[in-house]
Amino acid sequence: MTADGGKAWPEMNFSQHTAWSDPGPFADSLDELPADPGELADCLENFLIHHAAARSLNFGVPDYAETDRNLRTVERLFRTAKDRDDRPFSEHRQLPAYLYGSCHDFVLIAASKFRSLGIDARLRVGFVDYFRKDRWEDHWLCEYRKDGEWRLLDAQLGMRARQGHGVEFDITNVPRSRFKSGCELWLAIRRGEIDPQKCGLFYAGISGHWFPASNVLKDVATLAAIEPLPWDYWGPARDFSRDQAVSEQAQAQLEQMARCFVPAPASLQEASSILDGFQWAKPTETVLSFVDGELCERPLI
Repeated sequence: MTADGGKAWPEMNFSQHTAWSDPGPFADSLDELPADPGELADCLENFLIHHAAARSLNFGVPDYAETDRNLRTVERLFRTAKDRDDRPFSEHRQLPAYLYGSCHDFVLIAASKFRSLGIDARLRVGFVDYFRKDRWEDHWLCEYRKDGEWRLLDAQLGMRARQGHGVEFDITNVPRSRFKSGCELWLAIRRGEIDPQKCGLFYAGISGHWFPASNVLKDVATLAAIEPLPWDYWGPARDFSRDQAVSEQAQAQLEQMARCFVPAPASLQEASSILDGFQWAKPTETVLSFVDGELCERPLI
């Protein structure tokens, strides 16, 4: 599907690159990454770190790397990484040469690797319960097909991250009970099963109805092979904020759409067709996005 809401190409499927996952001239760099999902997550730690993790570990983020998390595409991520250190990704970098991204970037690169191998892969937007006790933390995973079934990979949890968070489950097959997609979580909120104040981005002090509401739009977008940044807002989400309640009408509209995406569509064509029925939810060519702490209009790609 195109950014302006046009229908997906008939031959498009989850094993093909999107405009965001295409490595462009850096296909050889993508080949440097291991094909095994667990080894892939470990390898990503050689050159990519979450910007919030860098701050929490007192590494900090260099001034020149503050914009890394807004690069949007694998091609731009790889170009920046190789400009800082041109060695193969299998070789560990020093911190000044790292990319300082977000969970989105780990997942996008993982999906790009899978797609380069002809494996179905898609970004999943949602919340996990394994970062903070009794909280659903905003987090993106990579869903990939193996042995005829969809599995969840937490590409951010390489060896060092697993040790730091005390994660003991298989990160290449994250238990479904530990992750709720944006649509699943929204339906649970509407049923009164989950308190929206326990859902958000807690390292940034963000929680409440507006945040999971906006993630419903991102969840359905990625299922239709449109891959925005976590802080992109369009359609009704342009009006969502911690200072403004989500109207009951908007909540009900999101619920109606979420029901159509749970369970997740099996094919890209099905997801795109469903999204066609919710024109108000389609990402636009430009979106509101946080840049340097301010909301600015930015191209989706």
